[in-house]
Amino acid sequence: MTTRRARRILAAGLATATTSAVVLAAPAWGDDPTPAVTAGAVAVTPATTQGLDDAPRTGTPRQAALAYMADHEDVYDVPAEDLEVVRTTTDGGQTAVRLQQQHEGVPVFGAQYAVQTEAVTTARSAAPVQDVASATGTLYTELTVSTSPTVSEDTAEARLATLDSTLRRVVDAEVAHGGLVVLPDAAGGSLTWHFTVRGALPDGSPVRQEVYVDAHVGGIVLSYNNVDAADADPVAATGTRVDGSTVPLQANREADGTYTLVDSTRPMFEAAGGQIRTYDAQRAPYTDLSGGPVPASVPLVASDTDVFDGTATTSGAVDAHVNAGKVYEYLAEQLGRDGIDGKGGTVHSVVNVSRNGADYANAFWDGSKMVYGHMDGVPLSVGLDVVGHEMTHGVTEHSAGLVYLNQSGALNEAISDYFGNAMETADKGIAMDDPTSGLLGEYLCNGEGTLEDCALRDLNDGRTTLDDYQMITLDVDNGGVHYNSTIVGGALWDLRKAIDPQLADQIVYRTAQNYLTPLSGFTAMRDAVTLAAESLDVSGDVLDAIAAAFDAHGISAGWEQRAGTQDGTVLAAQVIPAYELYGGVDQEAAQISGDTYVISHGDAIAWDQGANKFGLTVGRFSKQNGNSGHEVAQDGAYLLDPSVDSRQVVFTRITADGVGIYGVGDKGQGAIKRVVDEPGADETEAVTDDGTLAWLRTTPDGETDVLVRTAGGTTTNLTPEAGTVASTLTMRQGTVAWVGDDGTWVYVHDLAAGQTQKKRITGYLFGMVSDIQLTSDRVFFSEDQNFLLPSTSFSSAPLADLSQAAKLRMAGATFLAQFSVTDSYFAYSTYDLWGALGAWSTAPKVKVAPTADVVAGTATWGAVTCSTGAQLAPALGDGQRAVWLDTSAADTDVVTRGTFAGTCA
Repeated sequence: MTTRRARRILAAGLATATTSAVVLAAPAWGDDPTPAVTAGAVAVTPATTQGLDDAPRTGTPRQAALAYMADHEDVYDVPAEDLEVVRTTTDGGQTAVRLQQQHEGVPVFGAQYAVQTEAVTTARSAAPVQDVASATGTLYTELTVSTSPTVSEDTAEARLATLDSTLRRVVDAEVAHGGLVVLPDAAGGSLTWHFTVRGALPDGSPVRQEVYVDAHVGGIVLSYNNVDAADADPVAATGTRVDGSTVPLQANREADGTYTLVDSTRPMFEAAGGQIRTYDAQRAPYTDLSGGPVPASVPLVASDTDVFDGTATTSGAVDAHVNAGKVYEYLAEQLGRDGIDGKGGTVHSVVNVSRNGADYANAFWDGSKMVYGHMDGVPLSVGLDVVGHEMTHGVTEHSAGLVYLNQSGALNEAISDYFGNAMETADKGIAMDDPTSGLLGEYLCNGEGTLEDCALRDLNDGRTTLDDYQMITLDVDNGGVHYNSTIVGGALWDLRKAIDPQLADQIVYRTAQNYLTPLSGFTAMRDAVTLAAESLDVSGDVLDAIAAAFDAHGISAGWEQRAGTQDGTVLAAQVIPAYELYGGVDQEAAQISGDTYVISHGDAIAWDQGANKFGLTVGRFSKQNGNSGHEVAQDGAYLLDPSVDSRQVVFTRITADGVGIYGVGDKGQGAIKRVVDEPGADETEAVTDDGTLAWLRTTPDGETDVLVRTAGGTTTNLTPEAGTVASTLTMRQGTVAWVGDDGTWVYVHDLAAGQTQKKRITGYLFGMVSDIQLTSDRVFFSEDQNFLLPSTSFSSAPLADLSQAAKLRMAGATFLAQFSVTDSYFAYSTYDLWGALGAWSTAPKVKVAPTADVVAGTATWGAVTCSTGAQLAPALGDGQRAVWLDTSAADTDVVTRGTFAGTCA
């Protein structure tokens, strides 16, 4: 007999794939199932529903779930025929049926709903009977976009490199086609072509970029980095771990009498042919291993005898093999799961990868396998919590499918941290009340240093949404997936400390397996954990412990609306900086010319904006009155990357017909007019200065040249030689500068003299020029390095002689920094070291000093602003005028001050 649950509908709290966390519906309790959707927001179904059925349903879980959604279309407002079953999973007595939303047969990004059913025993019918207990997820109710593309897939693919200079530099790029996908927005959705670009940048940084190109306009709508069997003759073997201990191994005896690290003794082998296989990359670049099956050139770890030591030890192979086995056992014995995919599929581990010939100090799950490098000579596979973390990413990909962005990405990381640590504490017998129980990666120092000093993260760090959540832009840490992860991971760990650990593990696993969907956020996580616990018939004390754990970390309905303090004037609220998605766009909050400012903004998936995904706001500092800037936008076009002088505003215009340079008057007035838009080429990165225009022209063969047109109408190609690849263009007072070739060369051209200088940066083997700016007599450029640790350095040279380029002395170490410079002042924003690694201890702040002092190395640095949030993308104007991106409020705002704050208490 079933008891009818109280009817309940919870808030639709969505983790958006933008820098803005948007609460899309207010809590609705009682009998009214209609979700409350804020004005201008994308319309969604309730995030959680419970108790809508009056009686059990006859049929299989699949049949019951589809019938349930059809019968309650008044609640979900999505036609049942638009829902396709993609997966059915069973955990104990509960079955979750996952439904993927389609729009006219095209899948909708992240739009899944999980219907949780429980089998009911009845004597009146032999047919199966299901009680639909609850349903969770995100569906979109007002999609109207045409699914007939006007931009071909080939054209969309060609636009990738044209519009994003970073993708232009990917070495040995491989582009996988994901077909058409609908991205939801308030204007009825965007039809996009989905591509996955794999490879590496010249500095060795990995690329696994998921890019969505508007199939009606041809502009990039969303872009983010997603870097997360044979016959057998099993034998018992032994191996030596990095710590010197000898352990038993399961290996395979090959036909030639050698032994390989292949374990065929697990239940998954008889059921599905699954094995645990460990490979030695033999110092191959890790970028060669990212994505897809293990290359044939990478061998299994082998030995002439049944003893694995020597290179099998130092490479980390023995540790990887042993720890993968422990993770498999934990999943099977504690959670009832047969391997990563839940179906007994083979577990692949690749060790001993390198980065530019040096140690690769990281590990990752790439969608099909684990890849491990070394940190300070120690293989990362020695840490069971690290191996468990990476393998759990695979489990999450095969269950909740959490998108690796912002809140959903932080949940992805938090679940991996939780289970990695749960496995290690159980294996080592560490008590949950031990202060070190929450440390991740604390054994990677191999006995040198304290555990606290060695750890990469700590689930006992006490972070909360109120004090610590950061709105990080998508180009850094995918919107804070690592930094913000310990907020929710800490809540889960507190729960594990408060109740029976095994029960906590079962609750968290069921949450991910049956309740979370690709775009779940922090609030949805709290709701899902509660529902999962209730489905396991836990006591009231356990439910109280869940509430206390999430309360302690500030995760409750409406938490996103918390705000800090700002000490400037907001020019534009809730913006998405266009540079997050376009590699060639200036990394400044605004472009400034005297009293005029121009803000280039977009909305990565346009969750809460109108039809124009990218547009401009043009305003005047002297007429600030809230958000009173003039909007420059055009239906069917993306407008971005502006430049402004006293005559005009020019910008890149992207349409289905092509990419060109267009403009309006210097205050944003007048009709949008063509400036440069040649057939058979794409024009981007326009810069205007006192009537002179410079831009980049990309031709179908991939060449990107620098062109200049004077006020008199004469056009000159500054890079006539074949094979030019230019980017990051800037111009001032007759001087043009750009980044050339593989991203390691700085070019400066004097228009009057007709002469070009070039200089390669000093750290070109591991670095790339990320930005160039000019003053009246000097060139300044930033160089991002990726040798061992990510870092940024700044250099400057007199325009007359690039050979005199010298490093600038900053206030402290700089990591992933942005800057702006005028003749008077130099300002920059930087993350701290852990921020660069994805685990911020302090939010980035903007520092400023006189330019002359910075060049001389005698600068005393002050604060541009004392706002409490992250301060990003500074832009300097006349005098002490500054504009920056500020996250003190619940969203990312563009804020300005007319004078610097100087010092902050």
